[in-house]
Amino acid sequence: MTASIWVGALEQGLLYGVMVLGVYITFRVLDFPDLTVDGSFTLGGVLANLKC
Repeated sequence: MTASIWVGALEQGLLYGVMVLGVYITFRVLDFPDLTVDGSFTLGGVLANLKC
Protein backbone atom coordinates (compact mmCIF):
# COMPACT_ATOMS: atom_id res chain seq x y z
CA MET A 1 0.00 0.00 0.00
CA THR A 2 1.18 3.48 -0.71
CA ALA A 3 1.86 6.14 1.86
CA SER A 4 -0.97 8.34 0.60
CA ILE A 5 -3.52 5.66 1.48
CA TRP A 6 -2.15 5.44 5.02
CA VAL A 7 -2.14 9.22 5.42
CA GLY A 8 -5.71 9.44 4.14
CA ALA A 9 -6.86 6.71 6.51
CA LEU A 10 -5.14 8.45 9.43
CA GLU A 11 -6.75 11.79 8.58
CA GLN A 12 -10.19 10.23 8.29
CA GLY A 13 -9.72 8.33 11.55
CA LEU A 14 -8.75 11.49 13.40
CA LEU A 15 -11.81 13.33 12.07
CA TYR A 16 -14.11 10.50 13.15
CA GLY A 17 -12.37 10.45 16.52
CA VAL A 18 -13.10 14.14 17.08
CA MET A 19 -16.74 13.57 16.15
CA VAL A 20 -17.04 10.64 18.57
CA LEU A 21 -15.50 12.70 21.37
CA GLY A 22 -18.07 15.43 20.78
CA VAL A 23 -20.94 12.97 21.03
CA TYR A 24 -19.40 11.27 24.09
CA ILE A 25 -18.95 14.56 25.94
CA THR A 26 -22.54 15.66 25.36
CA PHE A 27 -24.02 12.29 26.35
CA ARG A 28 -21.87 11.23 29.29
CA VAL A 29 -20.30 14.32 30.81
CA LEU A 30 -23.01 16.94 30.25
CA ASP A 31 -25.98 14.50 30.42
CA PHE A 32 -27.59 16.38 27.55
CA PRO A 33 -28.51 14.41 24.42
CA ASP A 34 -27.43 16.93 21.79
CA LEU A 35 -27.49 15.18 18.43
CA THR A 36 -26.30 18.19 16.44
CA VAL A 37 -23.01 16.47 15.65
CA ASP A 38 -24.74 13.40 14.22
CA GLY A 39 -27.25 15.39 12.23
CA SER A 40 -24.81 17.92 10.85
CA PHE A 41 -22.34 15.20 9.84
CA THR A 42 -25.04 13.35 7.90
CA LEU A 43 -26.40 16.54 6.37
CA GLY A 44 -22.91 17.56 5.28
CA GLY A 45 -22.38 14.19 3.63
CA VAL A 46 -25.66 14.46 1.75
CA LEU A 47 -24.93 18.00 0.59
CA ALA A 48 -21.42 17.05 -0.52
CA ASN A 49 -22.85 14.15 -2.49
CA LEU A 50 -25.45 16.37 -4.16
CA LYS A 51 -22.84 18.96 -5.09
CA CYS A 52 -20.64 16.45 -6.95
